[in-house]
Amino acid sequence: ATSEAFATYGQIDNGAVVQPVKMPGEVWTQFGGLEITTSSTAMQALTDAFLYVYAYKYECAEQISSRMISVAALRDVLSAFKAEGMPSAAEIKRSMERDIEELVDRQNYDGGFGLWRRGQPSWPYITLHAAHALTRAKQKGYEVPDQAMRRMGQYLANIENYIPHYYSEYTRLHIIAYALYVRGLNKDYDLAKAREVLKRGGSLEKISFESVGWLLGVFTSDKAAPELAEIRRFLSNRVTETAGAAHFASNIDDGAYLILQSNRTADGVILEALMDEQPTNDLTPKIVKGLMAHRTKGLWGNTQENAF
Repeated sequence: ATSEAFATYGQIDNGAVVQPVKMPGEVWTQFGGLEITTSSTAMQALTDAFLYVYAYKYECAEQISSRMISVAALRDVLSAFKAEGMPSAAEIKRSMERDIEELVDRQNYDGGFGLWRRGQPSWPYITLHAAHALTRAKQKGYEVPDQAMRRMGQYLANIENYIPHYYSEYTRLHIIAYALYVRGLNKDYDLAKAREVLKRGGSLEKISFESVGWLLGVFTSDKAAPELAEIRRFLSNRVTETAGAAHFASNIDDGAYLILQSNRTADGVILEALMDEQPTNDLTPKIVKGLMAHRTKGLWGNTQENAF
């Protein structure tokens, strides 16, 4: 016997869908079958990833920040998923307060963060990730010292002064775009700087997919920005798409280790940007399915990928 497989995918926002299934002829009825899988929300599949980041035993600034971002994103819905090993709301609150205190204690006088302790040279990308985490925490009502936020804000506003001279232009623009995104979370939208990034890159093809997603988030603050249509068209042309899933394959630069670059992070960044800019875009559920398909045992490759 030879086997054939057919699959159909989709989502229902309201109403119902009828999917006819016709029994093929000349088959062995003892072999094969029909499988139907449904879910009320894809978010319940995130419990393994959350628990991985939450319980990760090493605690460099990136890993603490990734845990904080994950808690801030999912705190309000995690209690609905009765997964084994899920911490209580009180435990999550204590963990978040402890992480904020630890991260702030590591902040250098220039407002930046090294990997492990105060006094280490500030690493631009790690600083941005920590700033992202502290901003998310503050938005969720956690107490973050004002002085730490001020120092961080000054670092972000002057990010180019802190990027080492040996970073490539590709890496440099990636960092500037992330800084613009984090500033945007604080309603500090710098469209002029975002346009400068596009100009310096020369074209969207020459900057990272993460940069494209972060810049899309910045331009979304101005619905009349002409760059929105340009970025939409670029993403539509560059997406790798199948019947049920979609993802973006990045060009990995030599300086990728300086910005912890990965395809899954890019997918997460672009997914968030599209959800904000075009909530009904048909590409959104496909990117979700593409991300889910790239997990191993419910997890992505590292703490940062899981957070994004």
